[in-house]
Amino acid sequence: MVKDGISYMREESWNGKPRKLGPDAKARAYDPAVSLRNPKFVQKAILQALLEGDFEAVIDIYRAHLRVLNRTRTATALHVSRQYVHKMLKPSNTPSLRTFAAFMRLLAQEAAVK
Repeated sequence: MVKDGISYMREESWNGKPRKLGPDAKARAYDPAVSLRNPKFVQKAILQALLEGDFEAVIDIYRAHLRVLNRTRTATALHVSRQYVHKMLKPSNTPSLRTFAAFMRLLAQEAAVK
């Protein structure tokens, strides 16, 4: 098959180019870390995932919340080492039930305070 020519349409791609919004646009900035720092939001999301039986979602929410927290304070509250908190963030590691229960207890305490 002989190539007739080269298409230059890829140069017109929108990837990597900022979008300009019109004057009536209702877009707003969104930072997921704000939601993930809220213990009530995280607790509700984990409980919903547990009710649906989605174990992977529970672990993903758990890890996402740990990523936005101060790891030293979290380790102290969970009564584990800081290295263990970093170890829990790895995809190959699943937290123990004891650590997960301590995490949920910590969420409940933080949610009661806020």
